[in-house]
Amino acid sequence: MQNFMKKISYTLVGTSMLLTAVPVFAEPAEEVPEQECCAVADVDTCLNIREGAGTDAAIIGKLPKDGLCYVESTEGEWSYITSGEMSGYVCNLYLDMLGSNETDYLEMTGLAEPVLAYPVDDPEPVPVINPSDVRTSIVNYALQFVGNPYVWGGTSLTNGADCSGFVQTLYSDFGVHIPRVAEDQANVGQRISVEEALPGDLIFYSENGYIYHVVMYIGDGQVVHASSSATGIKVSNLYREQAVWGVRLF
Repeated sequence: MQNFMKKISYTLVGTSMLLTAVPVFAEPAEEVPEQECCAVADVDTCLNIREGAGTDAAIIGKLPKDGLCYVESTEGEWSYITSGEMSGYVCNLYLDMLGSNETDYLEMTGLAEPVLAYPVDDPEPVPVINPSDVRTSIVNYALQFVGNPYVWGGTSLTNGADCSGFVQTLYSDFGVHIPRVAEDQANVGQRISVEEALPGDLIFYSENGYIYHVVMYIGDGQVVHASSSATGIKVSNLYREQAVWGVRLF
């Protein structure tokens, strides 16, 4: 997105699934801004619009990539938006703010008219997923990228990522949205001791009180992580001397 846009970045912990639902208008949150803000969906495909503020709420619509919406209110990690005839909740992580009208949006996208949200049909409840199955899946998924490059500031599992970008993208691909940097990632989810870590949990390394690295535990005292520009994404033994705590997100 353009540099003049201000990114809203929040933390969402939970497992989301791409499901379908009938077009139902959700009730807006009580905390309403003084003026509606124009925003754009910063996603690769579509942003889910939900009936309520949470991943356990039914999906009632989709906002396409670069789609236009208006933020009417906020409720914690979620925004209540309108786009065309759709209204509902979306995760703040995937919104870029543009201002109070469509002018900036049209100039930024080069479109003649806005891309708007559309409803989806056939509501289904969000299924309950066995955490152990998710753990196995995310570890196996992460191991596919061993040998790929380390890139400072990167978030691509194939073209290069740094330590926090690596785990952020891994979890995002499983519907769990966490902050961008390791220091912030260390303070989401359920904090656990290093000894309690299970495959799929994150473990953080600290030196002089500063969180400087994050790894994913894969079991048997080993971790997978984006290590350095010299070694790339690799499997290593857990560096227990500087491992301070873990975070559980499943």
